[in-house]
Amino acid sequence: MANGLTKGSAFRDIAPMQDEMERVLRQVFGDRQGASPAGAFSPALDVEEDENAFTLHVELPSVDPEKVDVSLEENVLTIAGEREFYGDRNAEGFRRVERHFGRFHRSVRLPDRVAADQVEATYRDGLLTITVPKAEESKPRRIQIQAG
Repeated sequence: MANGLTKGSAFRDIAPMQDEMERVLRQVFGDRQGASPAGAFSPALDVEEDENAFTLHVELPSVDPEKVDVSLEENVLTIAGEREFYGDRNAEGFRRVERHFGRFHRSVRLPDRVAADQVEATYRDGLLTITVPKAEESKPRRIQIQAG
């Protein structure tokens, strides 16, 4: 599919709606220095699903991983943190700023039960990768038919 999600995925129908809502908010309130009206931005993310886990890939270039919080509560994965504006440099000297700075927050509701105690997060080259294993009871299983 064009948006990279598999047919039947719970995220397929939601992603275009979220993109449209973000576009409308930017149009109505503006996009001042790459930040949303609330002074925050939403980093781009991809959600990948296989039979064993959900894997989220979140773009966070030049964000200190120590300033990122990842939490999971009631099947809602939340990523929050802050990207600082060039350290000690003054924004007044910039003639154009297209990168997003400030606080960010993304929440994704996962459609299946997950093993919250087995979540893993890694950060490399500006990409945060979070692997959320599915709970055993939510994995598909084959039922053996007893003959007789």
